[in-house]
Amino acid sequence: MGRLLPAILFAFALVAFAIGCANEKKQGIAEGEEWFKSYCTPCHGENGDGQSQIAGMMETPPKNLRQIAQRRNGQFPDAEISKIIAGVENVPGHSTTDMPAWWDTFKKAEGITDEKILQEKIDHITAYLKTIQE
Repeated sequence: MGRLLPAILFAFALVAFAIGCANEKKQGIAEGEEWFKSYCTPCHGENGDGQSQIAGMMETPPKNLRQIAQRRNGQFPDAEISKIIAGVENVPGHSTTDMPAWWDTFKKAEGITDEKILQEKIDHITAYLKTIQE
């Protein structure tokens, strides 16, 4: 029993760690959904399909964000999407008069000055977008 107890305790610790990571991921996705609804739905629509009340008035119509992976042969490009949201990677509609660079917008609108927190917010939006893929 002397050798078995440490192994059992280690197994319990691993399970607790895995549960904690899963809960943290769910919380990140939930926060990403909240931020999406607050900042992205006016242009991309409630469900991210690019169909919003103002979509037709925009110079560059918003993309259907539910088809990102579909346009990439089933692969969701997490890092690229994060850069696009932040405004680091220039794509049509982003960092133009139609689409703000969210990194700067979040700094101003939310008063976030910590770059680690800004990146976390953007990563949470990216994680949420990954969950709505068709």
